[in-house]
Amino acid sequence: MAEKVTLSLSAETLARARHAAGREGMSLSRWFERAARRQLLHDAAHHHDEWLAANPEVREELDSFDRFAGQLDATCSDLAGAA
Repeated sequence: MAEKVTLSLSAETLARARHAAGREGMSLSRWFERAARRQLLHDAAHHHDEWLAANPEVREELDSFDRFAGQLDATCSDLAGAA
């Protein structure tokens, strides 16, 4: 269930948010929820990238898996085309 909160915004920010929400056909609350989720995902991805940079052995393992998965995908595509 959604919780009620009070936010303090500049008049300009509020007006722009209202305009953006209206343009996208959603309530202001829904627009702010989506904006917050997007920012949280962006921040999580940034922290993940920082962690991978500090742990290069994990980055190499993930890159190796990606290469392996790409080879499997190519092989499966070749097999599908032969059928």
